[in-house]
Amino acid sequence: MNKNLDAIFLYPLTWVDDEARMFADTAREWANKEIISDRLNYQKNYQKLFIEKRRILSVDIGFQRLVLPEDNGGFGWNTPSSAPGIMNVFSEIGRADAATGYVTALKYAIFATIAMEHNMNKKLCDILAPQYLADEIKTLSLILPGAGRAGEETPLFKGRAIRARIEEKEDAFILDGEALRPMGCGADADLFCIACADSDNRPCLAFVPAETKGVIKGDPIRQTGLDACKNADITLKKVKIPKENCIKRDGAIMELYAWLNLLLGGVSIGAAMNFHEILDEWAQSRVIKGAEPMKENPLCAFVLAEVADDIATARLINFSLSHIMAQPDKWGKVGGKGIYTFAQMIGARVQRLSLNALNRGMELMGSAGYAKEWHVEKHWRDIKTIQSHLAGLASNAPVMMDVSNFFYNSPEVQK
Repeated sequence: MNKNLDAIFLYPLTWVDDEARMFADTAREWANKEIISDRLNYQKNYQKLFIEKRRILSVDIGFQRLVLPEDNGGFGWNTPSSAPGIMNVFSEIGRADAATGYVTALKYAIFATIAMEHNMNKKLCDILAPQYLADEIKTLSLILPGAGRAGEETPLFKGRAIRARIEEKEDAFILDGEALRPMGCGADADLFCIACADSDNRPCLAFVPAETKGVIKGDPIRQTGLDACKNADITLKKVKIPKENCIKRDGAIMELYAWLNLLLGGVSIGAAMNFHEILDEWAQSRVIKGAEPMKENPLCAFVLAEVADDIATARLINFSLSHIMAQPDKWGKVGGKGIYTFAQMIGARVQRLSLNALNRGMELMGSAGYAKEWHVEKHWRDIKTIQSHLAGLASNAPVMMDVSNFFYNSPEVQK
């Protein structure tokens, strides 16, 4: 396909500056050269090539340092105003491989909680950045509040159970938690960012190196997609971390959710846009009864239009979210209730629209849509897995309770 996707899926150009477009162009060149131009080989040798191509993007090109302040050797995209540009970059990464976009988004979102100018934790940045954002690939994983266990009393974060506990000692913090389910990459993680509750049941974030004594990784869990992002349950037994590795700032977890929804929305949109490229190429050569091109048939044209409609809508509303996040002082900061709610609401809608676009297009493609040679089924599995990780327990019910609480002041629904 020789079409400019930005000329097809329109977006507010003035929200993305020249520097951000340059980064997006670089990500697009990486995607085209390293993966899309040789997609079948990438699929056949996925585990090996995933590491190799991720290294080129993250280390050789340096994209893993995007969020870092310049003082820490980063590009300085550590202000909320970078949100539209960084979302656009993640769409280009997701267009090539959603799993690469996923692991990169986790790292960016986690470091955003300590590197953003408005909440800069200089000491923690100085400690963690050289270890996890230097010249070697390190994988970060995230354990968010989620499903509880029958008979187990736990503190809640907006109706979600916080199953990890943290206790303050004289010179350190001690963490405990059994069979905690990370948001992906748990089996290979080098560093965990864990939502936990202190002795007063207040939520906080703890940064725990995977090699710390008492961190136990379970057996790998089979997932629908994101095959390279191997997950595993994590148990914490009297895990000791320095006091500076814990953030008790109000709104830190809500800020983390906001960045996750924005960036992973960008990743899924990118995968869906590549599906549009695949579908367009497929539709060019299909005919009905050996004569009329399939895309000229009104019924088929309607389905093709639905696919484009869903992708375009998802992209526009995700850009709207990025614009809201880029001006946080107008809405009560990125970790405020307003931006958090809109990030949850828009994030859930973006995932549904992206997945629906693939569902409709795959039905039209028939067996070609489900064959691995076309790469469509991998895009579908990856988006579905991202949607599952973001929605958490009970599908999107917790998100809807967030929305109800915000618009109708009904906090009791989250108890």
